[in-house]
Amino acid sequence: MAPERLQEFNTIVKDSSKVDVLFGYCYPSTYRAGMTGLVLHILYGILNSRADTSCERYFRYDTKSPALSVESQRPLRENHVLGFSLTYEEDIINLVQMLDFGGVPVLAEERTENDPLVVVGGPVVTANPEPFVDFVDSFVIGEGDLVINELVDAVATGPSRREVLARFSEISGFYVPAIPKTSVKRNIILDLDSLDYPLSQIVPDVAEGSQFDPVFGKSFLLEVTRGCGHSCRFCLIGHVCQPRRTRSLSKLKELVQNGIGNTPVSKVSMIGSSLGDLDGLEELVCWTGNQGLGVSVPSLRADSVTEPLLNCLVKSGQRTLTIAPETGSTDLRRHIGKGLSDTDIESAVEMAARCGYNSLKLYFIIGLPGETDDDITATVDMIVKLAKTSGMKVTASVNPFIPKAQTRWEREPQPSIGEIRRRLKIVERGVKKDSRVTVESLDPRSARIQAALSIGDRSLGKVIRAAARYGGYGGWRRAEKETGISFLDLASDTERLQEDLPWSYLRN
Repeated sequence: MAPERLQEFNTIVKDSSKVDVLFGYCYPSTYRAGMTGLVLHILYGILNSRADTSCERYFRYDTKSPALSVESQRPLRENHVLGFSLTYEEDIINLVQMLDFGGVPVLAEERTENDPLVVVGGPVVTANPEPFVDFVDSFVIGEGDLVINELVDAVATGPSRREVLARFSEISGFYVPAIPKTSVKRNIILDLDSLDYPLSQIVPDVAEGSQFDPVFGKSFLLEVTRGCGHSCRFCLIGHVCQPRRTRSLSKLKELVQNGIGNTPVSKVSMIGSSLGDLDGLEELVCWTGNQGLGVSVPSLRADSVTEPLLNCLVKSGQRTLTIAPETGSTDLRRHIGKGLSDTDIESAVEMAARCGYNSLKLYFIIGLPGETDDDITATVDMIVKLAKTSGMKVTASVNPFIPKAQTRWEREPQPSIGEIRRRLKIVERGVKKDSRVTVESLDPRSARIQAALSIGDRSLGKVIRAAARYGGYGGWRRAEKETGISFLDLASDTERLQEDLPWSYLRN
């Protein structure tokens, strides 16, 4: 069968001979994942609004080649800048492979004046860039849309690679490993209403369910809030994206009206952590639905759910309620900083059932610091009870605890792979008899890799380089053996917990 042909609305192709800066936006994973992310649409819009810049996109998977742009097949290495968004730690392998495929020297120290500058941003490096310094010319710490124009200005006017990097190092939130700083301040935008927003978003012209169809389907992405004000002990977003900020209701309505006029879709996907904390969410959802548009929202805090909100969501096409209890244990939930009671959770699910929802997605974490088998049993009991009382189909996503840099639990050890599997089996066996329940989980081996990359230092560059050559979990094992670096045990190394932290120079 011939591969599906990708066609899109709202792409921008410029004559590269008539601009000063060629920017390659690179997403080191699938097309579907990259196009679901709002950051791509924001940066693509900002960069191509400049007369002196052409931005084209590259993906590791699903397009013709990771070394050729989607828009015009521009070779990767012909760009002046390659900007990567690193959303998941394991995608560093894909990033390294994309550079290799594109003929760009993988190691920053080997790049010359003829090579693109490699700039990386995203939550992974905002938390801890150190494991990745071997491959990156400059990191953007924090919110990139605040400084993207300064980046392009430096590239457009800098007489040499060295001078451009020197200018980068003077921009707020930039970290250039070759030019060390005693501290780097994270960029945070306080007034979301003041930001330019992409109204003409790229939409793939494909059938529903296509490999190119974004996760939320073909929709206009609406960033309602940014950051989170709850600061659960384990959660990265609650630590590196504070304070929580919201757009005004009038601005959000204006964006919907103008966005739907420029983006050929009939659905709005609302984006934001702790979206239910927004004053006026119910009004926004109901107003959007009354415009004849479908609406989807991400995970909601159980204590923010109201029946009128759920009724409007059902009328607008949403049939799955997503909430994150994190654990079925009230005491452990309190310990991790998740201020939800069992009553909050049960009431939200009961309301969803009454309003016509037919499925429920629940997020849980196993292996949390202080967790006991009784806590895991409490999670099983909660899943089974919610499935029984609601009558809905339940998907329980049960994932291992991963210590993250810059969180309050950055020094907490992760249980071994064997222990994570044992705890996961308690959940799987406990819900097995209920046909309405499906359990999903991240492979404990992937959790081990993510944890090491999250809290590691720059010595891991050698492991990453070797693992990128081999691929898969076996590649990490082989890389560990070749380099002699204890990579897969890093997250449970109690001696590490006493040492200075590699990312201590990062500041709020």
